[in-house]
Amino acid sequence: MPQALRRTFSHTGQICISVNRIFVQEEIAQEFTERFTQAAAELRVANGMLVPDADMGPMINEAGLQTVREHLADAVDKGAQILTGGAAPQGAGYESGLFFLPTVLSGVNREMKVMREETFGPLAPIATFKTVDEAISMANDTPYGLAAYVYTNDLNVAMVTAERIDAGGIGINVNDITDMRGPFGGRKQSGMGRELGEPGLDSYLEWKHVRVLRQKPG
Repeated sequence: MPQALRRTFSHTGQICISVNRIFVQEEIAQEFTERFTQAAAELRVANGMLVPDADMGPMINEAGLQTVREHLADAVDKGAQILTGGAAPQGAGYESGLFFLPTVLSGVNREMKVMREETFGPLAPIATFKTVDEAISMANDTPYGLAAYVYTNDLNVAMVTAERIDAGGIGINVNDITDMRGPFGGRKQSGMGRELGEPGLDSYLEWKHVRVLRQKPG
């Protein structure tokens, strides 16, 4: 749970490999959701330049904040429940700035923008699944595919899931897919090409093709 929390709200959810959707197996969904929601509610939102122990700062611009509000309103209109957050923080220090509280949603479905588009902000929709096949189908139900994370005690399940999820990088029991030794890049509308690792060198190479006809001239 702590790793999911960090990858969801780190940098206010404004990094390319942030968690946009969380899928939890039904048997543990209630406990996970309660713990995740409590931890999110305890995160300190503040200006990190003035408050060194702030956990989360503001959005980078007004357009990003508007996307968060739009996705939240769309989800609520379609039946989602706000478990914590859902608004800008109130009080001294928040009179200006693009702050928004860490927000956790339940009762989400595939018709909601928050489940199909990249929010790029502090929204955490939690959906449940029964089977691994269902979880994989839900994970792939988006036009994007940069990063995904799989947490399980069964390595066989983890590897099969990682193979079938259509994303450029998969973290198994780790919340960061980046490694200088491995290629980094997305699938579908999350981009083309790779950087880092041996494949990342390809864009710096110039190939020369030499064709030889193996016969005597004449």
